[in-house]
Amino acid sequence: MKAIRDFVCAIAVVACCGLVLESIAVGQSSRDRRRESDSPSSKALEVRLQKAEELLVSEYRDVAVEFYKQGDKEKSMAMLRRLKELQPDLEGLDDKIKEISEELMQENADDLDIDTRRAHEWSFVGDVLDGRAFRLQASGEYKLQYSTSVTVEGLQTEKESPDYLPAEPLGCLIGVIVSDGKPGKPFSVKSELEQTPKKDGKLFLKVNVPEGTRCTGKIRVHVSGYISTGATSSKP
Repeated sequence: MKAIRDFVCAIAVVACCGLVLESIAVGQSSRDRRRESDSPSSKALEVRLQKAEELLVSEYRDVAVEFYKQGDKEKSMAMLRRLKELQPDLEGLDDKIKEISEELMQENADDLDIDTRRAHEWSFVGDVLDGRAFRLQASGEYKLQYSTSVTVEGLQTEKESPDYLPAEPLGCLIGVIVSDGKPGKPFSVKSELEQTPKKDGKLFLKVNVPEGTRCTGKIRVHVSGYISTGATSSKP
């Protein structure tokens, strides 16, 4: 009889364990289903992301407007460029960036004259900044006389030098930026130029003429943008 009772007890214990395990499994499954139902859908996440972007765009726009009202056009421009990264196709954004850029380009305006009688010397214009654009607008006429010996082979093309660019029109306005005491490569200016330097430096101008040229007259140059014309000059 004792063996029978022990056998019955063992069966009862196994049955109880089975019920407990089944209960645990059912509870776990129920919790898993609740977690799955609580997890946001992909569409819901996309909606949240869109709302977050809209909020950020609104903040950038408001801050850009406030900076502009305070007269800090550079910071306003920086906020608009960040805004463009978020929403490149935002209506009116490109026009506003161009508008503020033009306003910045018209600041620090100054006029100066280049005396062409010193045609073989560089004239200091002002200090320019790395990554900040400046604009030059030149006008006027002057007289040029070029005298040189010519053989029966004809006039030979002048070699390029630090002060003369044979590939550019004779007599046009050219410029050079001196950075860290070293002049860069001369570039053509002609009647107008807008440029963004890659280094801080000093801007110089002259007319593009070779040795043996005599000039008379003055050229008027209007400068604006990120350029300081009140600095001390040094020859290139």
